Amino acid sequence: MSSAIEDRTARARVRDAALELFAEHGEDRVTLRQVAELAGVSPALVVHHFGSKVGLREAVVDHVRAWMDGLIGAATDEQMTDDLAAGELSSISDVIAGAFPEGAPLPRYLRRLLMTGDPAATDLLRTWHRRSTEIYRGLDAAGVIEAGPDPETRAALTMTADFGLLLLTDHWKQVLGYDPLRGEGLTRWAAEAMRTYAALLPTSDTAPADATTPDPPPSSEETP
Repeated sequence: MSSAIEDRTARARVRDAALELFAEHGEDRVTLRQVAELAGVSPALVVHHFGSKVGLREAVVDHVRAWMDGLIGAATDEQMTDDLAAGELSSISDVIAGAFPEGAPLPRYLRRLLMTGDPAATDLLRTWHRRSTEIYRGLDAAGVIEAGPDPETRAALTMTADFGLLLLTDHWKQVLGYDPLRGEGLTRWAAEAMRTYAALLPTSDTAPADATTPDPPPSSEETP
């Protein structure tokens, strides 16, 4: 049993080492030997677990997919839905802070993947967009947000803002003078995001989407 646990741990170490190096240098500039050295294992063990650099890359992409799936799941649980409806920021900020710890390579890797136009990034984005659209429709049905007449495009617009933050974080830190993903900077960013997205929140006097406004009665001048 202990050898099986150690085997899984070694595999995770190799994957995490590859993620770190891929995020820092790009996949094309990283060798299996460099990954093995950072992970503290032999190159032969890397090949044993992943077969090749292609297999190692697939494992890293799968890890990114699972990370984002977990983030989406955490952001749409019952507590988060209640907080969103109430305009409460604390749990939303907690999820973001937990997903983007200081120095974590995963956001940096995703940033590189998206910016290079890699087909894997398009595939990931397509999956996340589909799920985001489904979430919008579900929250709309629950009366939490307004998905609008075109939820596919609305989901794409909000995802563009969210991924834009990820891609431009280092620049925004310099321009704004605070880190929008951590501490008070995250609280400030999240508060303004809630104000910006307030249009998505239904109000008590919001008319149903399929309702039509009746024509006003004719004025006295128009009455025959």
